[in-house]
Amino acid sequence: MTHTIKKMSLIGLILMIFTSVFGFANSPSAFYLMGYSAIPWYIFSALLFFIPFALMMAEMGSAYRKEEGGIYSWMNNSVGPRYAFIGTFMWFSSYVIWMVSTAAKIWVPFSTFVFGADMTQQLAYCRA
Repeated sequence: MTHTIKKMSLIGLILMIFTSVFGFANSPSAFYLMGYSAIPWYIFSALLFFIPFALMMAEMGSAYRKEEGGIYSWMNNSVGPRYAFIGTFMWFSSYVIWMVSTAAKIWVPFSTFVFGADMTQQLAYCRA
């Protein structure tokens, strides 16, 4: 059985960085609140934040390409195992908060799309 090595495209990498750092639900919110004036801010944030972030992650990934521990192995080699555990725990714990905030931003627009109005409060009373 032959194994082919799959490579990620540049567009795929950019979209992964954008959605993991900026957040998938923040893009429609910013566009809804600011309209077309949000576009220069997207470009500004890409130049000052996403490009340096991508370069940092690429540097760490290439420096530790033989490691299999991800962020833990990066931090373990730089600050030690105790702070690596704390940092990794905080990194993954932040995803719980992110999921709760994203759920709040997804269900109201989804309800508006399906029912034509925000029915999330009425749906909570349907079970009673």
